[in-house]
Amino acid sequence: MTEPPDVMRLLEPDVLLDPHPLYRQWHAQAPVLWDPGIEAWLVTGYEEALTALRDAETFCQDWRRIGVDTPPSLLSLQTLDPPEHTRVRHLLLEGFKAVDLGELERTVRARLDELLAAAGEFETFDFVSRVAEPLTLHTVTRLLGLPEPEQGWFVPLSNTIVDGMDASLRPECYEPGVAARAELTALVRDLLDSDLPEGLTSRAVERAPAADVDREVLLNSLRVVLQAGFQTASRFLVTGLLTLLRIPPEQRPVVGTDKAVNELVRYAGPVHVESRACVRDTVLGEQKVRKGEIVSMFLGAANRDPAVFVAPDTLHWDRTPNRHLAFGRGPHACLGAQVAVLVARTVFGVLGTRHPRARLAAEPVPRPNVTEHGMHRLEIAL
Repeated sequence: MTEPPDVMRLLEPDVLLDPHPLYRQWHAQAPVLWDPGIEAWLVTGYEEALTALRDAETFCQDWRRIGVDTPPSLLSLQTLDPPEHTRVRHLLLEGFKAVDLGELERTVRARLDELLAAAGEFETFDFVSRVAEPLTLHTVTRLLGLPEPEQGWFVPLSNTIVDGMDASLRPECYEPGVAARAELTALVRDLLDSDLPEGLTSRAVERAPAADVDREVLLNSLRVVLQAGFQTASRFLVTGLLTLLRIPPEQRPVVGTDKAVNELVRYAGPVHVESRACVRDTVLGEQKVRKGEIVSMFLGAANRDPAVFVAPDTLHWDRTPNRHLAFGRGPHACLGAQVAVLVARTVFGVLGTRHPRARLAAEPVPRPNVTEHGMHRLEIAL
């Protein structure tokens, strides 16, 4: 009899740094496995994950559809399904489409130059706190047209919210995560009640009534975009750079194109799990999934499915096609994927060109996050 998967192993430090051997074990058993410990289906197959991400009729983000009482403070772009979700997404997409990407790239490059100049005064430095986090916080708030909060307050709060996403494995993180989310909501509420400069947020607030988007839902959605935009982009800078620095300098490419960034995010993207609830009895990967059961898509595993990606454990910088799931897929696909790629392309391009022999100065210390991987520190030398 096949042993059930042990999801608690995902929290082991060596597995946090490289979960793929464990993912491969699960996938070899079946692309969809039931875990009795957390009472959820673990999906490691690409096609099965893609199906669940795309099919919002069967697999929902809005848990009210399976009878779960959801307070208004949790209703947002992230937790609604079409058609409510569609109205919010279209409203925010209008703002993203209006962004001058050329100007945004110049902003990113200028801030990166400042941060690298300051970090260059040290023989070694922590890339997480000195570059990835301040650069991404600056970029995301500029993109949204919001004032930049103090890094020392925002980053720990934001990390606590991410910790709460793993509450099924670390129950002690649930309440702090709820409190941190409420604190961030209060910040965004205060900002929306103030005189905002012309930008994505002010335009969304102005157009929300005509788009039939409730103000509270918009508030929660802007909180989600600020939080997710910061975390996904900053953590990818860290996981991506770690991957690059493990390549010998003479073999390390300059990752300065969208195609190269997309291969790096397939291989080393930070978002490893997305979950849905099953709305009606169905079959996924030859498994009978019942209404009300949770389905967790392991995107990191799906992005290395050998049935879809040739030599999936090897970086092919010109991989075409590259249908990775690192930014999700379907109605809940990442709104800011284009911006995340722009930031990564700029940072990795500059580092690769100016500092081709950059190196790790110490082994990284992973954060205990399974849903969204990250590092406490990434000490490097330029």
